[in-house]
Amino acid sequence: MKLSEIKGERVLDVVADVIDPIVSIAMDKEAAEIFDRKPCPKGMTPTEFVLSRIKKSMPKLIKAHKPELVAIMSTINDVPADEYMEGLTLAKLMRDLTDLLTDEEFLGFFA
Repeated sequence: MKLSEIKGERVLDVVADVIDPIVSIAMDKEAAEIFDRKPCPKGMTPTEFVLSRIKKSMPKLIKAHKPELVAIMSTINDVPADEYMEGLTLAKLMRDLTDLLTDEEFLGFFA
């Protein structure tokens, strides 16, 4: 689920709950770099560029900010953090991270 899919009164609760973990990630310039919009350099395809950025930033983001990522993703998915972790699989993590990285409303927190 994406922030942009959340509607009604729940929007207020979600924003209130994700501000702290988002700010924590945003303050870590290395981890937050993946959220910065950058033009594709000459000589690279868009896919190569995206993959190079993921390779550089994603491990730092995941390793340094596990609690924040779980807080954000469990809040967006409307489940308690421990329940989110119990159901976490590689496929779910990849889907949820992709949702975050492509959610314009989420990326707006890093602008």
